[in-house]
Amino acid sequence: MFPVPDRTALPLVGRDAQWAQLQAALAAAREGAGAGVLVQGEAGIGKTTLVTTLTAAATAAGFAVLQCRGVRGAGTGFAGLHELLHPVLDRIEALPPRQRATLEVVFGIADGTPGDRLLLTLATVGLLEEVTQDGPVLLVVEDLHWLDRSTAEIVTYLPARVHHLPVLLVVTTRPDQPDFEGPPTDGAFPAVLPLGPLEADEARMLVAATAPGLPTDQRDRVLQEAFGNPLALTELATSQTRSTWSTALRDRLPVSRRLEQAFLGDVEGLPAGTRTALLVAAAGQDASRQEVLEALHALDLSAQDLGPAERARLIDSSGDRYEFRHPLIGSALYDAAGTLARSQAHGTLATVIRDPARAVLHRAAATMGWNADVAAELATVADQASRRGAKAEAATAWRQAAALTPDHDERAGYLASAAETARQSGASAEAAALLAEARAITAADQHATIRRCARTDWILSMTADHRGRSTLELLELAAAVPHTRDRLEMLVWAATKCHVLAEPDTVRAAVHQALLSSPPVPGSALQAVGLALVVPGTRLEQASFDRFRAEAPDVDGILLNALAFSAEEAGNLTTAELCWTAGVELHHDSARTSDEVIALCGRATPRAGRGDLVGALADAEQAHRLGLELGLPVVAAMASSVTARARAWRGERDRAVRALEATRALPGATTFARVAASTAWAAGVVALLDGRHADALADLAQTDLNGPVALWAGADLAEPAARTGRPELVHEWARTASAVARSGGSAHLALLIERSLALVADDTEAEPHFEQALAHGRDAGAEFDLARTRLHYGEWLRRSRRITEAREQLSAALGVFEGCAALPLAERARTELRAAGASVSTNADQAEKTVRSLTAQELLVARLAAQGLSNKEIADQVYLSHRTVGSHLSHAFAKLQVSRRSQLAAALGSELVGR
Repeated sequence: MFPVPDRTALPLVGRDAQWAQLQAALAAAREGAGAGVLVQGEAGIGKTTLVTTLTAAATAAGFAVLQCRGVRGAGTGFAGLHELLHPVLDRIEALPPRQRATLEVVFGIADGTPGDRLLLTLATVGLLEEVTQDGPVLLVVEDLHWLDRSTAEIVTYLPARVHHLPVLLVVTTRPDQPDFEGPPTDGAFPAVLPLGPLEADEARMLVAATAPGLPTDQRDRVLQEAFGNPLALTELATSQTRSTWSTALRDRLPVSRRLEQAFLGDVEGLPAGTRTALLVAAAGQDASRQEVLEALHALDLSAQDLGPAERARLIDSSGDRYEFRHPLIGSALYDAAGTLARSQAHGTLATVIRDPARAVLHRAAATMGWNADVAAELATVADQASRRGAKAEAATAWRQAAALTPDHDERAGYLASAAETARQSGASAEAAALLAEARAITAADQHATIRRCARTDWILSMTADHRGRSTLELLELAAAVPHTRDRLEMLVWAATKCHVLAEPDTVRAAVHQALLSSPPVPGSALQAVGLALVVPGTRLEQASFDRFRAEAPDVDGILLNALAFSAEEAGNLTTAELCWTAGVELHHDSARTSDEVIALCGRATPRAGRGDLVGALADAEQAHRLGLELGLPVVAAMASSVTARARAWRGERDRAVRALEATRALPGATTFARVAASTAWAAGVVALLDGRHADALADLAQTDLNGPVALWAGADLAEPAARTGRPELVHEWARTASAVARSGGSAHLALLIERSLALVADDTEAEPHFEQALAHGRDAGAEFDLARTRLHYGEWLRRSRRITEAREQLSAALGVFEGCAALPLAERARTELRAAGASVSTNADQAEKTVRSLTAQELLVARLAAQGLSNKEIADQVYLSHRTVGSHLSHAFAKLQVSRRSQLAAALGSELVGR
């Protein structure tokens, strides 16, 4: 195990069990089994002592140690992360370009688009991977409750990403922080070590070790008043002002408050200049030692004024910052100081701190009353923080700016910015509260602010538990906006809401009329987009879609998603895939990973529907993985259901069943109608391919939970309905689907309808339906469904003894099935061809079976490598580290029995690589 270093300041007493757990975690990390440990406990309970002991043991065992500490009042985003990674930033050049750029942007090294939490965490893990090439690493993060929120999000996300590395992350926090606004820690750490008070014998042992000559009566008083808190025990045992403790501690106060009062008692006996110098240090815990000294000089003080505090062991000056012996000393000093004294300290610090952003924050803290100039400076800081990706800190700065400006219009604008930035940070409740505050003071002629508030309100109402303006209220708001383009944009938001919420016909008609009556904007596609959303079956032409993308490059994912769903519901999978692809590209380029994952999941459905099984699997598997990592269980479940359907068509029954099980295992996911319907569709396909026709009908019947899913899944009813004598089910679905096909002009749906009717028709009536299906298929671009039609038609022709015609249809179907790796259908086509007297090769199946040995990630990486992408380019594309990409590629090489990237295309097959 690891040696316990000699520590004379504060012995490690009563923590044997926790120390053993940390030793075990350290040993496991050294062997490559990384983990995260959260150490929780009240102030003074011994968290720092425990991690200090661990740090010394890890250093002795050859670990590199990276650490940072939360600082109360730290207002700049990613300050903690920069402190943690600064010693190893020389390795940043080894990262893939996108990951490297993300770190450079958030640390202010370069300009660019900031990455979201997943991309930044991935970059952090990639940097750690580089460091671990030299040996194991211990990460220590103290006082999570005071860490800047942007860093805290990354820290709580790291444990799930370092399990494959020789890395141990140890984080300390206090659970008694009601003003803590950081991310929740529940479930983020595999191991949680709660530290409670010491037992009576342990407390006596600690007091005896700390103050062996303490008289019995004073020792008993210490034990009585300290309640087993190690810091309280040692402070009481060694304090020169025990009478202060004795008086202060008679009140029934929490130990942390008692400790603060005791520390204040120690400070009271110091010279006035020392007390002022200590307050400056407490207000400037984010400042360097030199900056604090310059602030003291401005107040006619010097380092010598801190001498008495150093001799009293209240503060330490040995590093590049002044560090209080315990954070409670600084917080006690700061909280006890008067408003004027705190203002003077912050104002002086603002004149010497070199970083402009931190200087502004101190200037704001020094300001009492209105100050428009400081408010404007805060707005600049907020904008800079937002562009670096520190959304939480940006929202705080906007809010502070609003509090300092005397102008109502400016205040409303600042609050609107704060609301939108808080929304982007994921703080939906905070965003809604700021939005309400902004709306309450926005004047009727402040149209720009009204529009910004309306947009944030609309997005919140679509993505969070926020009611927001109704569709009709949005129409009223749009009518009052004088600028035509702004009005059209609001009407499109109303149309989107109308579509997503499936509003009644009266509301839909009102939106339709508002769109038609709004003056057109030359060159704009907004009106066409709105009509496509609100009028069922309205086609959005390619040219209109391209114009829309060009005029609204920052269009929110909600709108693209709604357009994709609208196209799907209108029977146009090609347009749906186009919309989803636009979303994937938009969100990838803007580093909005959560939105990108939703778009990937969305695109998997039309790809599977069009028979691009490999493309559907690539999207669905990636969406499932990232959905789990980002805490998007509904998206992960939906993706897994598409995975199950695609794998079933590929003949991977066991994998399909496992994907179905994964979908159903996600808590609450299948309560969403679309997920439940998609899961039922996949289960129905599995049953159909098993030959369990009654089960297939029962499963497919459940797809009516969601209309758009039932529209497309209904085409799979025909074969089991024909086998079980239930043609009425097909006729019922066909009536609904026909209305949609006529309205939207969908040749694909028309193909499915005619094929389904052929399968349940008498032999004398089937052929016209088959011929109509083939005619529609040639116009639809639906290769997979056209091949399925040819298969069924070929079977019918063979049974009718029309062998030559049967071979023609079956051969054409077989080529498609082999190309998209639909092995059950390919084997069925071969069986029919053999029965028709044709000779059929099975070499394609053998090659496909080799490819099937690859895992989903190995296949995805191999495909991208075959297209010419480097490991680092692949890593940036699929959100993996470049070393993980290298590992997947190595495994793929071995399974495919190739040794060079140039051989991958042949091994995978041109159809597979090109999709």
